[in-house]
Formats: sequence, structure tokens, C-alpha cells
Amino acid sequence: MNSTSPRQDSVTTMLAREMAETPSTAVPRSAINAIERLAIDHTGIAYMGAAFTGKGLHAYALDLGGRPDAILIGHGARVPAELAAGLNAQFCHVTDFHETGPGLHVGPLCWHVAFAIGQRVHASGRDVLAAAALGYVLCGRFHFARTADSSVPQQCIVAAAIASRLLGHDTATTARSISLAAELPYRPLVYFLAAKVPKRITPFGSTGFCTRAGVQAALWAEHGVESVPDEVDQWMAGYDRAILLQQPTPYHWVDGQMELKPWVCSRHSQAGIQSVVDLVREHAIDPRSVTAVKLRLSGMYVIPHQFEPSPDTYMQATLSTQWAVAMVLQRIPPGPRWVNAERLADPFSRELARRVAIEEDPAWTRAYKELRWFEIGGAAEIVAGGKTFRRGYTIAETYGSPGVDMTDAMVEEKFLECTSLSMSAERARKLLAGTRRIAEFADINELVALM
Repeated sequence: MNSTSPRQDSVTTMLAREMAETPSTAVPRSAINAIERLAIDHTGIAYMGAAFTGKGLHAYALDLGGRPDAILIGHGARVPAELAAGLNAQFCHVTDFHETGPGLHVGPLCWHVAFAIGQRVHASGRDVLAAAALGYVLCGRFHFARTADSSVPQQCIVAAAIASRLLGHDTATTARSISLAAELPYRPLVYFLAAKVPKRITPFGSTGFCTRAGVQAALWAEHGVESVPDEVDQWMAGYDRAILLQQPTPYHWVDGQMELKPWVCSRHSQAGIQSVVDLVREHAIDPRSVTAVKLRLSGMYVIPHQFEPSPDTYMQATLSTQWAVAMVLQRIPPGPRWVNAERLADPFSRELARRVAIEEDPAWTRAYKELRWFEIGGAAEIVAGGKTFRRGYTIAETYGSPGVDMTDAMVEEKFLECTSLSMSAERARKLLAGTRRIAEFADINELVALM
């Protein structure tokens, strides 16, 4: 008599089951707290991004029209959820002020998919936060499970998984949703495992595309669109299955790896930026006395577009490491005042940025390529008033990292600064207070009423 072993579920099905069937109450409070901070942060910076880049994208959304599911940040109109999710996530990403963590800047996608779909289905605040947390963890799993360069559309998959959960899909429909998302065209954001640091990394438009496309996949699945079964399994040659399917759910990837940014610039330059901030504060350095600054960083900061000593546009300024140094030397609060037209035209700011030299540290480049995020460092040397000042940190020691989290006061100041072009300070404080209470809302649209 032949005996057969029970058929093991596919990877696609196992991931779908976890997204569909994990109760919101099973998501630990520490993970909910982390997503609450992400919601505050990524609501604020979405307003900043919309203020500088929203004109064309708002017009695009209004031209398309459609059912009024969710708010379009910076405009106030309600548009289809897939549009709201994609554009609001895009507004976050184009600030270079968004979170960094496992999964290549997935915070804008996780929050704005959950927020937009939550509005569509009138989900509770707790359910919205739990969906975003589970999605963030899923992206962290994909990221650390990588064993080779892969073009798996992990962000599209995560957007589809979050949307399916809030749409109330069962495991089978969720599996079809993420399989559809896995079939979508996708370009990797960063080639971490490549032999050389790339000459240029992907433009920020990929965030809006991946976010919207993932939500679209979930809506297709809801309406019965078929996919190739178990599409995620087709990518597994480049992934460590044990990490991807780790149990119990590794919530430490949301409450132990998420990094909010204190400054407008790439996260792994911020150990060097904090070195400058602390030297300026401790030694009362007058920016007009500064004759030279040297930053030692990983190799990511000697390539376009992170290396830009003379930015002329908003986008160039948000990405320029030299510009960030010039701003913190002048003690200008990070946010819109760093990148507005008046600041970009300021002769002294431009001259100060040109005095910043950046050199590569090979050890920190290796740490970057090997995903040892918190071992990456940054060091600064400032020559001012005939004296030389030096300081250096690792990312593990830099504000925004787990254990060195941005304080509540820092998060509040950042929120108020980022919303300053879009609303009064009084209204911004009411919205901030509401965002801190998301978990209490029976319907996430209660938050929208404050926007």
C-alpha cells in the first residue's frame, strides 16, 4: 500500500494565510506603536511632498476621476483608493524625509495603502495599523531572505497583501492578489548585492507605481481576475525560504528595524550629518567661519544623485548630501525651508554646500552591501575659525535608529514643519493630536475629518 505525505502549502498560500487570518489583536502593542509613529511621520511629510510636487499629480488624479474612496493629501479631494494610496506614498518618497528600514523605504507604501483602503471600507484605526504592521513585516522578510540579486516585485506584493487584508479577502483571494502583484513589471530600487555600487539608483516614481499597482492587483482579485497560481513560489531560487516563512511572525522588523529620519537626506549619510549637528552645537560653530567640511561615508554618497554640491531644483536639494550639511551648519530646521526656491537661490547656502567634500570609506561600503545597516558609519571634519573639529558615529548611534529613536518632541517638530505650507499651526496641531489617537477610532475616516 502506497503512503503519501500531505501536500505542503505553497509559499504564496502560507504568506496569504498569515495576512488574511492573523487577528488584529495578535499584533503586539510595540508594533502598533511603531506604526502609529510612522503614521504621524508619513502624514506630515506627505503634505510637504504634495506642496512641492503635487500640482501635476493632483491634476492627474482629478482628471481620471472615479469613486470617492480616500483623501488626496494636499488637495482634499476624495479619489479612488488605488490613486490615493499611490500618490500619497509618492508625496512621501519625493521628500527623502521618509523612513528607512527593511524592504527599501517601504513605509510610505505600507501606511498609505492601509490608510486609503481603510477609508474605502471604513476600517477601524486599530485594523488599519495592524494591516500596515503586517505588511511592513512581510517586506522585511523578503528583504532579508534575499540570497541573490532579484527583481521580485516585493513592494507590489506587500501593497496587494495589505489591501487584500483590509478588503476582507480570504486566504485564496489574498493568494491570487499577491500572485497578480508578483506578475507586475518592476525595477529593483537598489542593487545591494551587486559587485559594484551602482552609478545611479532608481527614480522615486517607482514608489507611486508599485503602491498603486499592488492595490490594483487586490481589486482585480476581488472581482475574480485570475492569476498564474502560486506566482511568488516562482521567485524562490533567490530567497531563503526559512527566513521568508519565519514563525512566529517576526514583529521585530517593524519595532526593531524601522528608522525615521531626522534630516532631509539619505538615511545612511545621517551618521555624518549628526556628527556635523553635534559639532556645531557643542562648539557654537559660526557657519560663516567654516572654510571646509569633509564627510567620510559609504560609497553610495559619491555617486549621482546623492552627490550634488550645487543643487538647482527641489529634487536635487532633497537628495544632496552636501546641501544637507550646509543646512545643518546654518541650523535651519529640516523640512520645507531646506528646499524652497528662496533657499536654493541663497548665495551663502550654495557656497557652503560647495565647501563640503565627501570621500568613501570602503569598510562602510562593505557593510552597506552586506545589509549590515547599523554598522554603517559616518564621520565629519569641520575646519572653522582656524580650528579643526572631528566626530563620527555609526547608524546604530544615530537618531532615528532603534534604541536612539527620535524623541516625541522631534517627531512633533518635524510634523509641524512639514505641514507648515499646507495649513495653520492650530490645524496642524489638531491633526497631530488626532493621528496620535488612530488606534481609538472606530472608523479611520474620523482622522480624515481633521485633514
